[in-house]
Amino acid sequence: MLLPDKHITLAESLFGLGAFILQHLDRPRTMDHLYQKMLRARDDGSFPAFHDFDSLVLAISFLYAVGAVEADQIGVLRKCAS
Repeated sequence: MLLPDKHITLAESLFGLGAFILQHLDRPRTMDHLYQKMLRARDDGSFPAFHDFDSLVLAISFLYAVGAVEADQIGVLRKCAS
């Protein structure tokens, strides 16, 4: 589930979910807002993979670890400038 391979599509992997998150961080957002966007995208078919809240947390943790996102004191996420 972490990486895409022969049996796991990119959308089903945490990399794919990370790309979805970065795409929707056009402005600072909370985790709850991102989760609601993910659920709506899954329901309308624009994001074809099933992910739960735990997957969202893992993907955000990965993005934080590689320096792609940052969080402020109250937990609002934003893309890093570089």
